Amino acid sequence: MKKYIVPTIVLMLVAAAIFIRYQIVAPAGAAARNLEAINGITVGTTTEAELLGRDAFQTADRQCYEAECFYHMETENKFLNRLHLAPKTHMSTVVSVNNGMVTGVLVFTMKWGLPPISLRQVLKMPPECSSNPCARPMVPPNKVLASISVVFTRDSMMRNQMPEAVNAECFSRLHGCSTYAELLPVTKSLNLDAIAALK
Repeated sequence: MKKYIVPTIVLMLVAAAIFIRYQIVAPAGAAARNLEAINGITVGTTTEAELLGRDAFQTADRQCYEAECFYHMETENKFLNRLHLAPKTHMSTVVSVNNGMVTGVLVFTMKWGLPPISLRQVLKMPPECSSNPCARPMVPPNKVLASISVVFTRDSMMRNQMPEAVNAECFSRLHGCSTYAELLPVTKSLNLDAIAALK
């Protein structure tokens, strides 16, 4: 029996290493797939039938309220966070559909230590925005920065840059990503770190 003990221990260690590696890298893979799934979706043009032609949306969480439906996918670095090896980093993607037509695309990212940020494709830019995309700090009456909203229309190149919008590696990196420039490379020109510093 003794001759089987060492191989068994080695096999168990290898299995544990494979399991741990999977738990670490899985969130990055999920984030990359979710971003790829929403790439190129066009508000006001893409239909729900076209949306469901993408594999990811056939299994995405779907909730409907009368004529409006929401397709939701999310990922989080739970394993690294539970081991205190990285701050909590979460990403949700939501595609809204009304009467069979896509009406909105949202990427919501939250990293512990930074105000949450949303990337939202809209049909029409808010009147207070003079650029496309446009970064808007969300400041409630208590004057503390609650979040940052980046809005853009279907005419913005950002619509086709979703796989590069969020750095998926941040979800599987020890200690995570500490700045918006690292976490959201596509927003570097908007200088979100400077906006966050005003909080």
